[in-house]
Amino acid sequence: MKEVLNIILLGPQGSGKGTQAKLLVKNFNLKHIEIGRALRKISKKQTDLGIRVANIINQGNMVPIPMVSEIVEHELKNVSPKKGIIFDGTPRRIGEIKSLNENLDKHEREITHVFFISISEKESIKRLQKRKICKKCGTPFIIGKTIKRDETVCPKCKGEVVIRKDENKEAIKQRLKLYHKKTDPVIDYYKNKGKLIKINGEQSINKVYQDIISYL
Repeated sequence: MKEVLNIILLGPQGSGKGTQAKLLVKNFNLKHIEIGRALRKISKKQTDLGIRVANIINQGNMVPIPMVSEIVEHELKNVSPKKGIIFDGTPRRIGEIKSLNENLDKHEREITHVFFISISEKESIKRLQKRKICKKCGTPFIIGKTIKRDETVCPKCKGEVVIRKDENKEAIKQRLKLYHKKTDPVIDYYKNKGKLIKINGEQSINKVYQDIISYL
């Protein structure tokens, strides 16, 4: 019987996790559970929860673990047992590992691969300062590649294209500081379990992808 893939993608902001996830989703027919996108969607709602989430992520901080667990549980309910999953954006803290494993156990799943896409802090800052996003449809863009620097209209939905509030230089530094403090122990955890697969994220998109699929 063919193994059902349950993949975790780890890496600092700007490492290309989202890009690699999309390639894997397309070529392996996987479900992409992207915590960051789910939280940004919630943050756009003018509700108490939406406003609280917006304030947290706009300051470059992390949302409470129970909220992440709730999103994962909601997503897992809607995935066929025969369909593989990519977890992008969780676990980012030691506490999330326990809640993720509990959610997986409920659905009789287990993690098959943990990929750590590694890039330097300098490269991370450089990449993040080139990103824009559509406020309406959430499509991400890269200045100089998929959109011009002064372009403000989304070519897909005609929504407004902006630089995310959490991607100004100070917010980026805060996010990276939090990443190392909170996520480095997660990387160490999977490394000690013998599950971590380190990938050089400063290669071309295609080379990073080929390195990943060589393990699948």
